Amino acid sequence: METNIKFPDNPFEDVLPSQFNKLNKKEVTEDFVAENFKLLGWQVFKPFTDTGIDRIIVKYVCPNGHTKLNGNLLEPKCEECGRDSIEIFRFLQVKTRNLKNDIFGFTLKSKDIRSDPRHIYVLYSDKTTSQKQDFLIISIKDLLSFFRDNDINPFASTSFRKGNNKLNSLRFEENNNKWFWGKHIWEKFRNLEGLRKIQDPEVDLNLRKELILTRQLSNELLNNFSKSSRSYTEETVVKVNKALKEKMVKYAESKEVLKIRDNAKNYLRDHCDHDTLESSRKYFDNIRLSEIIGESDTENEE
Repeated sequence: METNIKFPDNPFEDVLPSQFNKLNKKEVTEDFVAENFKLLGWQVFKPFTDTGIDRIIVKYVCPNGHTKLNGNLLEPKCEECGRDSIEIFRFLQVKTRNLKNDIFGFTLKSKDIRSDPRHIYVLYSDKTTSQKQDFLIISIKDLLSFFRDNDINPFASTSFRKGNNKLNSLRFEENNNKWFWGKHIWEKFRNLEGLRKIQDPEVDLNLRKELILTRQLSNELLNNFSKSSRSYTEETVVKVNKALKEKMVKYAESKEVLKIRDNAKNYLRDHCDHDTLESSRKYFDNIRLSEIIGESDTENEE
């Protein structure tokens, strides 16, 4: 029975998952996550470069959801309903933290917000207890929906950014043996419950629609400003958001964005000498590269 599945489990007999240090945290925990998904029938791949995706996991499942959490439908048809199996992909971003005062603190940056609903966060607490660990598994769409539905916007105050935007709302209550984000229970994302949600093939069967919905959620939260202190009045907040909405209209369609980019390139080409143009091109290439590679997830988190 699925209720008897131990997940996560320790695949390393000689090392406890809590016994590692800052220098090898990223490698050890990503391997720990990978091995746990392998034990439940997922194929696991490691990307060649670090672009914010730590592992890619693949599985064949019944489109009607009949595949067990520890199963992999290698046969071409589901034995229960006779439908052909489908291949599903999930892109894992692993964030590992020690609990400090029962708080799972982590940084969520705008570059972490992907429009692909198959992008999954695995928030791995290596010290829920000395022997027991937890995975909180949540898709980007579910995370953004949670923020919107509960009137939470961790990105709004960073429209004019200060600090590293570290989030400290996620906590574990040992007495209740439950996870909370603020006052909201997060048990539906814990271990097997979270795994069950991401194995649901609905997103794969309606991928285009889900992509659009995820992008809309992202824009709703990211393209917004709210005051984080008394520095701004409510009137100022209203004016800023009005201006933002008016500006964003120009970027509503991809063809308009491409047109704006082409106009900028043409202007630089017509008004800059060759050396200046090449210098600017290399500068923006470096910016794009740094955004793709990103910072180490273990830096500045201790």
